[in-house]
Amino acid sequence: MKVAYVYELNAEDVTVQSGYPHAILHEMRGRNCDVVPAFPLDQGAQRRFLWKKIAYRAAGQIYRADRERAVLEDLAAQARICISDANVDCVFGPGSHAIARLETKRPVIFCADATFRNVLDFYEDFTRCAPEYVRQGEEQERAALQTAAAAIYTSEWAASSAIEDYGADPGKVHVVPFGANIVAKPFEDVKCYIANRSTKTMNVLFIGREWRRKGLPKVIATCRWLRRHGIDVALDIVGAEGYRGELPEFARFHGMMNKSKPHHRERLEAMMAQAHFLFVPSSAENFGIVFCEAAAYGIPSIATRVGGIPSIIQDNVTGVCLPPDSSAEEFGRTMLEIFGDRRRYEAMALRSYDEYATRLNWRAFGDRCLQIMTDLLA
Repeated sequence: MKVAYVYELNAEDVTVQSGYPHAILHEMRGRNCDVVPAFPLDQGAQRRFLWKKIAYRAAGQIYRADRERAVLEDLAAQARICISDANVDCVFGPGSHAIARLETKRPVIFCADATFRNVLDFYEDFTRCAPEYVRQGEEQERAALQTAAAAIYTSEWAASSAIEDYGADPGKVHVVPFGANIVAKPFEDVKCYIANRSTKTMNVLFIGREWRRKGLPKVIATCRWLRRHGIDVALDIVGAEGYRGELPEFARFHGMMNKSKPHHRERLEAMMAQAHFLFVPSSAENFGIVFCEAAAYGIPSIATRVGGIPSIIQDNVTGVCLPPDSSAEEFGRTMLEIFGDRRRYEAMALRSYDEYATRLNWRAFGDRCLQIMTDLLA
């Protein structure tokens, strides 16, 4: 199968968009797809609208030029040049921007972790948006869904928005979760990790660059509650870029870590082997690849019931999702109950790994994506 891979950013770069465009590209090539790269695309057309961004900022509103029709048409024109003589079977985009205005006779497929309506007033970067930008975002989303023969979303939350908010044909909307950007260990190793986790000290792991949105203050407050109730807690904090708050004596701050660096990867793997829980109570989250990575190590996740997270974590089976306004005490009691019942904990940890092995990995994503393409061509 010959596939045009259309994306405005560099899909070869593992640091772009949490690494998922690179992971999908790698999966396609691993299945002997003849991939025609149409990335990265020049986004210089956005500079024409810099004056708008400045004007709206002065009015206290957020505006970006990434959804201007002229910008989208420019991306589509570049993509057409890249694939014009390639005689591809279909077109794939790990996002909906570059394909939104793409005119081609070949089937177009894109994947995304959210619709524009999903992120509007959900993420801080999408609050106080200028009315013009909201209109452009809505138009871009509808155009992408009209262009696409298939739209792949990572969660039921996002897929439902495509259907209910934008009138997408349910027959062309698919739910396929992303995979873990991690080198998974064999099942026998993971079983040993789970069995060897302490019965006396609860090891809690927080991973997240945007520490406010990811809920680090609530994590620290919950760990303090657990210690007041007699639980010896050790908290490892990874990421938390720019965090300057006071760290309690039971916390270890590791800062930003790069999995491509061997010494960083080894430290992270050691923490994940020992961790009882990944605890990331986000206030907003489109998906959360970090929960897939925890599952690869047999770590139950403690999280919030927001965005796409419930499509990753099976509540009370592979972890727990509580309402986002839950208190530190409510999170603490939940973790205490699970930690105090060793049989329940180990069953939850093993089910987490099983979810990774069957559903939350890039091989599974690639299999499903390829099947969707094959069905369209058939």
